[in-house]
Amino acid sequence: SFMLMKIALQSFEAIQIGAMRLLFAAAAVVIISRKHFGEFRRADFWPLLVVAMMGNSLPYILFPVAVAHVPSGVVGVANAMTPVFALLVGVLAFGRSLRRVQVWGVALGLLGAVLLISPWRAVVPGQEINPNYLLLAILAAAFYGVSINTIGSRLSHLRLRGITLVVMLLTVPMSLGILGATRVWETTRMEHFTPAISALAFLGIVGTGIATVLFNRLIALTTPLMAASTTYLIPVVALAWGVGMGETILAHHLGGMASIIFGVYLVNKKA
Repeated sequence: SFMLMKIALQSFEAIQIGAMRLLFAAAAVVIISRKHFGEFRRADFWPLLVVAMMGNSLPYILFPVAVAHVPSGVVGVANAMTPVFALLVGVLAFGRSLRRVQVWGVALGLLGAVLLISPWRAVVPGQEINPNYLLLAILAAAFYGVSINTIGSRLSHLRLRGITLVVMLLTVPMSLGILGATRVWETTRMEHFTPAISALAFLGIVGTGIATVLFNRLIALTTPLMAASTTYLIPVVALAWGVGMGETILAHHLGGMASIIFGVYLVNKKA
């Protein structure tokens, strides 16, 4: 997804990419899940709105803004805090039980993500990191934690495609508002428009729409904490992609992957 975003940045602003990927995702989900629209009760509206805003719209705004002012490696570590927030929100706000082995699993996964991302390599000596923008990235990860627990605790009675359908539709007004406020029709750089819009379409349809359906399925099959722990696998996939592109793998990368795999195992370990 980061490679697709880089292509899209050739024609669009960062905040526009977040809005447009959600519009493409909404269009795809409507096509494949429209028959599930009538399955909801009025009481489901507020949990669905929480998931739409905290699990989709707001993070897609906050992360691009943070990346513009903070090294991407540091923002990557903030994103890797999602399972930590999923754990804390689950215990404090939703009354979920917690086992010590799960705490160790989350800690090991976070350590592995830090080793893989190596944020210290992204910071130039003498460079200052604006803490306010770093807090935006951390806040986005916290929003993910709230969204994941809301799906697992408040929306488990709904079909997964139906959840994704309404959530994506609820993101449409904000996405359209962003594109209008940033005057996308004036700021688009047309010389790279075709590859940029193609990358955005794939990112929205596959990387957001279909991926969200699968992620919600994972929450239903396991637990919110286990589903959130898959965030730790993102840098593993990115590293594997880099190796395929000829990049060098170092010892701390191997250590990070081992720590992540063992951490995810502990999170999912039966009592």
